[in-house]
Amino acid sequence: MTVVPIGHLPSVTPGYDLRTAQRNDPYWTSIWRAGSSGDWYSAQQFRELRDIGYAKAPKWLDMTEDEARRRMLLPRNRELIMTVLAVLDQWRTATVQQVRAMTQILDLTEGSVSLLSVMWNAGLIEICELGGAGFGTGIRDRDGLLVRPARPGDALREFTATLSYPEWVSMTAGLAMDADRQFSRHNVLAVEFGLRVAEHSPAAMVLGEKLSTTDLLAYSGLGLPTPAGVHGSSDLTIVRDDGLRIAVEMTASLAGGSTGFFNKVQRLVTLLSRKPLADSGLCYLIVVAPRRDGNVTDAEAVRTVKRAVQKAVDAFPGTYTDPTAARIGVVSWVDLFPSDRTAVSDFWKLPVERPAGRDYVGDPDDDKAWSKGFFLDKTSTPFAPADPAWMTAVIGNSRGLRGIPHHLRKQENRPHLNDLVVRRHGWGHLTRGVSGRGATGAPTLPPRLAY
Repeated sequence: MTVVPIGHLPSVTPGYDLRTAQRNDPYWTSIWRAGSSGDWYSAQQFRELRDIGYAKAPKWLDMTEDEARRRMLLPRNRELIMTVLAVLDQWRTATVQQVRAMTQILDLTEGSVSLLSVMWNAGLIEICELGGAGFGTGIRDRDGLLVRPARPGDALREFTATLSYPEWVSMTAGLAMDADRQFSRHNVLAVEFGLRVAEHSPAAMVLGEKLSTTDLLAYSGLGLPTPAGVHGSSDLTIVRDDGLRIAVEMTASLAGGSTGFFNKVQRLVTLLSRKPLADSGLCYLIVVAPRRDGNVTDAEAVRTVKRAVQKAVDAFPGTYTDPTAARIGVVSWVDLFPSDRTAVSDFWKLPVERPAGRDYVGDPDDDKAWSKGFFLDKTSTPFAPADPAWMTAVIGNSRGLRGIPHHLRKQENRPHLNDLVVRRHGWGHLTRGVSGRGATGAPTLPPRLAY
């Protein structure tokens, strides 16, 4: 294993101000030390505490709700707010620095009437400062704030009422917005992992937690009916250019102990055994990232995860030509990023350890029980889809989403959602423009109608 400065990895955004080498590492920094969970505040909650003298916000967050609502609807802010809301809706929780990196909105917190202040005071988002400081002494580092979507309310309804159908889909992926909660550290690590894969690998698409549900990965996303009782979601999904889906499970703690975690792994492997690779393109990657100050060391956590994977693969081996052992991998954050600002040189191929397969439930530390593979290397993880067009459609369909890493938003192969609107209104006989004449270009759709 060769370890290099993370800035030496191949990058698809080498000149970007917030590329990985310029961001804080949420695993190796001390923001998650014991007792540093921080407190979440909606603007309304803060105002109530402020009025009785229990809280004080810095000047750059001081704005009335009425003024924030007015600014929220200004034309110059609409596109920016849609993009930030899309990221938070898809990924749940992120640091301000990560939101800036994901969206390319570098001035998110700039000035005394920043976009972040507008969104918070209007009631669109909630914010948190880690370390227990809250607003008692004022916020020290704007980039270090955590942000998440507020529960849907009047502000969100007022804002979404101004959106065209293509704009709404680009922000929500056609799903209702919500504010489901997860542990902040868990989500922030998932966002960072997604950003790093998007920058330093040939991945064709990286999707957040909201678009990584079991239903989308194994049922409705394959055009199949969803059985009753199907629930749950991975933390992000990496899509290769041939349509292979790598659903990532961030494992920061072994919830429910080793037995509870085994039950979770067994559900994943059972699904793999029932969904042939050629039909679903589905693989799972478990990324182990326990708290550095926790009771379980990284080595102990990896060992527990490996044991659970071995047992599940032994119980549900798949077929000789489609073994589940080839479709589930384990890696730890420390394996990939051994220290702050460093990475393994072959990260771009997404290195993993895979179990040897059925009838070998040996010592998880035994090299014979595990083999190294690469999920983003087509030689190491081959994929021959039964329907290549169906498997790769997700790439083009997702390129218009505002919640994906900014450089993955491309014009090629996006669906024409305006055609859908035309058909819904019975205007299918209309055409989408004519050729231009002379120096005049062909008519194009207004930006608000283009996905």
